[in-house]
Amino acid sequence: MKNRIVLLLVLLAVFIILPSCNYHDEPLPAEPANLPEISEPPKEAEAQPSDTWLSLKSVQNARQLGGNPTRSNRVVKHNAILRTGELGFSTNEDKDLLVNRYMLAHIIDLRDEVEASDNPDPVIEGVEYHHLIVWPRAVRIQLILDSTSDLGIVDPELYSINYYTEFALGDAAIEAYRNMFNVLLNNQSGSVLIHCMYGKDRSGIAVALILSALDVGWDVIEQEYLLSNVSDAGSVDISLLRFYKSIIEENYGSIEKYLEVEMGLDENDIAALREKYTITV
Repeated sequence: MKNRIVLLLVLLAVFIILPSCNYHDEPLPAEPANLPEISEPPKEAEAQPSDTWLSLKSVQNARQLGGNPTRSNRVVKHNAILRTGELGFSTNEDKDLLVNRYMLAHIIDLRDEVEASDNPDPVIEGVEYHHLIVWPRAVRIQLILDSTSDLGIVDPELYSINYYTEFALGDAAIEAYRNMFNVLLNNQSGSVLIHCMYGKDRSGIAVALILSALDVGWDVIEQEYLLSNVSDAGSVDISLLRFYKSIIEENYGSIEKYLEVEMGLDENDIAALREKYTITV
């Protein structure tokens, strides 16, 4: 009888918390005790040029990566890579802007199968759609179960740790981000837009990997990540991004090695990405 009660509590926790996690597109709010200590307090997101933010009225957290400097005296091309929240509520005006101003060629949707079905992306003529699921619904449920005590209580600290560890090491996440790089490499012209629900966590990790491949320094990557905090999308926690980086370094030695081993990027691929998406200043 006791075991049945515990099982019911666990299932209740899953069905209560899971929709909340989907809605916020982030792990449960927490300051995980086991995250690496931060040697310096995270900076607030610095003011960015107005062209960092896309002129979209119906899409949240919409910005482009252009202008971010690399460590080799180049900068990311303007309007070549875009990141946003979900696109399902896009107005016709915003869809026209994406195509005619931002030259949209590819949409990469990182949401799970339920999220994409509930609010599908618009079909835009001439734009190729790629559904690359970082978190299959079954994986997300398992993460919650793995973070739940015998009493059916979800530990938010453990959930945050499990969530970002799975970002770095999970098969589904690795496959999704590897396929994302394939889209970027095969893109012949136009911009690539990457999005999830609110454009923060799944998209934030995607952008951190892309900027790393483009030779952007980690301090700049953190600043770009923190821009979600001054958007209309909610908040991100810099300690979680740093934890993600530490997991990669612990298991692979460096992000560069991770890009090679798990993202399948060799020297020629890295050179092609930098040629395609950065320019000399």
